[in-house]
Amino acid sequence: MKKIVYSVLLVALLFVTLFATTGCGKKGLVGSWETSGYTYTFNEDKTGSYSYGSTKMEFTYEDDGKTVSILYTGNTIASSYDYKIEGDKLIIKDSFGSDVIYTRK
Repeated sequence: MKKIVYSVLLVALLFVTLFATTGCGKKGLVGSWETSGYTYTFNEDKTGSYSYGSTKMEFTYEDDGKTVSILYTGNTIASSYDYKIEGDKLIIKDSFGSDVIYTRK
C-alpha cells in the first residue's frame, strides 16, 4: 500500500513540475515583435526600440503584465497600452481600441 501511495505522489510531483516549468523560456514582452513592417524590441533592462522602415526610436518602458507604458526618448509623456500574450502573439489594444497583433520574431 505504501508503495502505491509513493508512486502516486511521485507521478503527481512530476506533473506539477512539468506544468510549473512549461513556458519558462518565455519572458513576457522581452524580445522582438513584428507586424506589417513595424517592429518593437523590449529588452530585459526596461529599454527598447521601435522601427518602421528607416525610422527608429528608442524608449524605456514599464510593464505590469497587462499594461505596457512606453516613454519614447525625447518625449515627456508615456503612451500606455493594454496587452496580452497568447503563445507567440502579442495583442495590443491601440489608442482606437482595436487589437493589433504582433508575432514574436
